[in-house]
Amino acid sequence: MAKCLTKNANTRDAATVMLQCTANGGKLAGCSVLSDSAPGKGFDKAALCVAEAMPMGDKSGDVKIPMRFPGGA
Repeated sequence: MAKCLTKNANTRDAATVMLQCTANGGKLAGCSVLSDSAPGKGFDKAALCVAEAMPMGDKSGDVKIPMRFPGGA
């Protein structure tokens, strides 16, 4: 998560992002941003980056993924 955040957004800022994705084969695909509490600050891109590496186990189908970036780092 830290790598995605550092690459895309300011680590001192805080934000929450809600993604809608499709889980299949232990991974997430086709993610889109449903909400972003700090639009234009790169947290949407950071969340999408994190989702690419997030393991999903045996879940499948459409899932909503909430992400919280606490800031202050």
